[in-house]
Amino acid sequence: MFKKILLASFFLAGLTSFSQEVVNEFDLKLEKKRDFFQVVNEDKKEVILFLNDKEKVTSIRFDEKFNLKDSLSSVRPDKAYTEIIGYSQNKNDYFIFWGSKDRKEINSQYFNLTTKETRSTPINLELKKEKIIKELTINNVFYLITIIKNTSILKFYISDTNGNLNEKTVDLSHLEFKNIFDHPENLYIVLTDESREPNFQTIANDSPPSLVLSSKKYKIYTSNPDEIIFTIDNTRNATQVLRINLQNLKSNLKSFAQQKIAKGEYGGIAFESNSFVIDNKILQLKTNSYVLFLTMSDLDGNKINEYKAMHDQEIGFKNSDIFQERNGFNNKKIIKKSDEFLNKINTSPSVSCYNLDGVYHTVIGSSDDRVHGGGSMGMGVGMGASGGMGAGMSFAPYGRYYTIENLISYKDKVVIYTNCLFDSNFNHLDGEIKNSAFDKVRIFLEENKDLKEKVSILTTNLYKDLILFKFNKSLYLGNYNKKNKKYQIFSFTE
Repeated sequence: MFKKILLASFFLAGLTSFSQEVVNEFDLKLEKKRDFFQVVNEDKKEVILFLNDKEKVTSIRFDEKFNLKDSLSSVRPDKAYTEIIGYSQNKNDYFIFWGSKDRKEINSQYFNLTTKETRSTPINLELKKEKIIKELTINNVFYLITIIKNTSILKFYISDTNGNLNEKTVDLSHLEFKNIFDHPENLYIVLTDESREPNFQTIANDSPPSLVLSSKKYKIYTSNPDEIIFTIDNTRNATQVLRINLQNLKSNLKSFAQQKIAKGEYGGIAFESNSFVIDNKILQLKTNSYVLFLTMSDLDGNKINEYKAMHDQEIGFKNSDIFQERNGFNNKKIIKKSDEFLNKINTSPSVSCYNLDGVYHTVIGSSDDRVHGGGSMGMGVGMGASGGMGAGMSFAPYGRYYTIENLISYKDKVVIYTNCLFDSNFNHLDGEIKNSAFDKVRIFLEENKDLKEKVSILTTNLYKDLILFKFNKSLYLGNYNKKNKKYQIFSFTE
């Protein structure tokens, strides 16, 4: 197979939709139990694709123009290691971490495409009375984060340059966390108030987060290479923001108060709230069916700006119509009145934001699980949809699938939203909303009949045949064409 890869011809071929390109296509034959992910090395301007099936793992290295440089393969680790849980990278050394179902057994699989060396090293973790919070890679370092039951003590298992996992303890017992009743409680209780397992939604900067993902009340932000940020919106009164420095593991907890409402004000109807963190700033959304507040502050607690929208007035800070999407970008209608918008989003508000060339593209609205909500926004997202996936869908619980999870998070959803533009101080900007590269990927998957027949965006195992990643400010979509036994890479630009 690798001779085919090395001898494959690569070509550029323009396509009609948005002028995106097939930047590479090569022969590839994989078994049914297959999986894909990528490592982007911005320093060396390289992308390494890791393609694995039930027998082997293949690494293929490309330069910044996606010309093939070399490839390397290794035998897949023992079946006891059920899935890849993350990776780390240091210069020419790449480590893939496989985990058993209970994560007590880890396999560190090593690749060096320069020396052509591979090896596998087993790692045993005791995980005494620990629950896993998250598995993710930040700045090319792999972290497995757990919490000791009924405490505020976190364990960080951190990869080193040799592919080992070193255990570090982060004791947060001195910090005062609040539960859903706004009472002091240990962190474990706070994280399991609404579910039996701690469940943070990863938010990365690879693609603009969907309202489905940002609707989660417990989020973890990984865009800062030196810091990990946890946000907890389990009460309507405030957002708890926990920051942990990844260099020294020192911690900081701050509570950001939501808009204060006098008793009986704005119809006397209960409010719901949520938040979103970007560039060391926090956006807080609080709404009922009468009014909506959008507040921006820095992470030191200084208010930057604030906006208010009433049910009987036009929303003065929006830059688009109000849209309702049903299960896809191309299946939407316009909602004309503010009161209808507030009625539809007030039970489960969501806000997301991304920075494009210094302009904050902000989306406010809500999402509803069509299966559980029956298409009625009055049901809100609820527990089923708040995790960012539709009924029957499942995703590997680690950061490398974030962008694909984001891409297909609209499956079985009704999403209500409007778009806003703000400058660096969150002053409202005039301007037209254009489709982002991420939007173009969504449209491409919905409109491209040839691709859709082979990889349906509505299948529950879509992530097995697609990857999506950011490189050189563009988005790249990788697709395995199982019918023709070829791998294709498409590019999309803003």
